[in-house]
Amino acid sequence: MTATTTTPVTTAAPARARTHVGWADLLWLTWRQHRWTVVGTAVAVGGVIALALGMAWHVDATGTADHRVLGEWRYLGLSQFLVNVPVLLGGLFASFWAAPLLSREYEQRTHLVVWSQDVTPIRWLTGKVVLLGAAAVALAAGLSTALVKMMNSVNAVRNEYVPFQPFGNAEFEAVPQVQVAYAAFGFALGLALSAVTRRTVPAMGLALVGFYLVRGIVAAVWRPYFQTPLRSLEPYHVGSLSWVGDTDGRWRVESGYADAAGNEVRFTGECSDVRSDADIEQCMRDHGIVHWYTDYHPAERLLPFQLFETGIFLVLAAGLLALAFVWVRRARRV
Repeated sequence: MTATTTTPVTTAAPARARTHVGWADLLWLTWRQHRWTVVGTAVAVGGVIALALGMAWHVDATGTADHRVLGEWRYLGLSQFLVNVPVLLGGLFASFWAAPLLSREYEQRTHLVVWSQDVTPIRWLTGKVVLLGAAAVALAAGLSTALVKMMNSVNAVRNEYVPFQPFGNAEFEAVPQVQVAYAAFGFALGLALSAVTRRTVPAMGLALVGFYLVRGIVAAVWRPYFQTPLRSLEPYHVGSLSWVGDTDGRWRVESGYADAAGNEVRFTGECSDVRSDADIEQCMRDHGIVHWYTDYHPAERLLPFQLFETGIFLVLAAGLLALAFVWVRRARRV
């Protein structure tokens, strides 16, 4: 009689459907891909924040900006250097954070793998923008808040020379609302150029140049005329011309010669050969020059001007983000 051996049949585990990739998965993937860029920037920005807050604490504690090691003028020079640091931040977000974001995927063809799964290009891009954009805005806000504290502390202990004038370029731009708008604009500009060019190096270069070009145009061409400047007149006397904007926080936009009605008079130097001051003044009057005018903005306009510029860059950022998303959605994946 032959024994029959029965081999046990192993039942395979039922196949499990692949779970849907959630937002938490996308954010974690984004963090894993870009963590060193974020951490490196955060460490650098954190160092500046700590230095600015430390300087503010020293000034508040001692009641003076005179440091026992640096001295007064070097201490003030260091504080003024720190206020100019934010000018680099938006360009960094534009060129090194956002510009490689899409273009690197296109160049390495990794978008074909990512977008052929159950992650749509829009969901994938949204995860990138949410994490990196929020980090960029947070870093800009933190840095500017610390710098405003430092500037206020230093100004509070100065009597004659006030180093931080509200309408100075660096001081005007260092406040949180403006810096947040710059960060959003820089990130959106880099992302849009990354989507359009699909090349990392051109996108980085164009983002860097474009960011500072737009900022320069707004600051030099638009900012002085967000509102019509006020005009002050004073009698013209040799050696007695005032510069409105050097005191009381006012911003001098333009100045020159004016007639009795306050209208600008173009002067081409007809009185340059006159010797005495009295003769110069008489010659100027003969040419219709009676006043010296100064167009300026009062200190009360500072916050409205900053909010207006914030609005400009937030609108630009929204438009550029929309362009990037539309471009990605319409672009062929191959």
